[in-house]
Amino acid sequence: MKFLPGALALLFAAMPAAEAQTAPPAAPEAVIQMKPWRTRWAMEAEIAGKKGLYLLDTGAGITLVSRETATRAGCTPWGRLTGYNMMGNRSQGPHCADSIAITVGGITARPPITGLINMAAEPRNAALDGVIGLNLFEGRTVTFDFAAGIATIESDASRAARVAGMRPLRIRLKREIDGGALAVTTAVPTKKGTLWFELDSGNGGTVLVSQPVAELVGMDPKQEGKQPADFEVLGDIRATTPDAFTPDMIMDGNLGMPFLRNWVVTIDLARGLAWIGKPPVPPKPAIPLEEAVKQ
Repeated sequence: MKFLPGALALLFAAMPAAEAQTAPPAAPEAVIQMKPWRTRWAMEAEIAGKKGLYLLDTGAGITLVSRETATRAGCTPWGRLTGYNMMGNRSQGPHCADSIAITVGGITARPPITGLINMAAEPRNAALDGVIGLNLFEGRTVTFDFAAGIATIESDASRAARVAGMRPLRIRLKREIDGGALAVTTAVPTKKGTLWFELDSGNGGTVLVSQPVAELVGMDPKQEGKQPADFEVLGDIRATTPDAFTPDMIMDGNLGMPFLRNWVVTIDLARGLAWIGKPPVPPKPAIPLEEAVKQ
């Protein structure tokens, strides 16, 4: 009997460690299972009591809805937004400024700017209700598992747990349209200096490199058709695809789904920080560009 107190002490001392091992993982604010849309992903969102399907486009800069949706949400579009796409083409139109509430995964947010779009102008996208840009997640940390089609809005605790096993990714936040737009570029090292490539989930089939810098990543700026690309993004993390082009762009380059689908990317949109890691489940083989354009 004289050994019992010591045995009990050892038992109780071991209990906190056991409990720590079985503690539930840190809970994020929301986990959103996206839906496949051709070579990209879309997510369900609710605006003014009506659910719809919206393309996730991290390169769009702003969130876009139909005029009918804006009216239903109580906004009469006004003023003029002016922006440029990556080829330098100008577009403009009225907008709703921080007046439209959008709910995704149980989280409601108001983008600082919401523009207008007619998705039916492209018949293959007619079933979509609009576009969700990164400005919907303004000030939050969001993780995209592009292999599995899962978007996670992180809490402070889940963010810490998530990035512990990932690698820091050097990024810049892009803010056009008087700061209301939000996109992300990542550093691509070259012998002459750093290039900045946009992370663009709306680009479903290609990697794009601007003609003036194409040779720095081993590509031929004079080749008009597609060509292979294989260049470093971060150490052994590379952009490798047979479906790359070298157009005349107003940015250094664009990393579309041929790159993004292979990785999990966590982006702190408040602090301008990011991390990258391998997906828990390996991605499926890429759809060849010739097949992708038919979808």
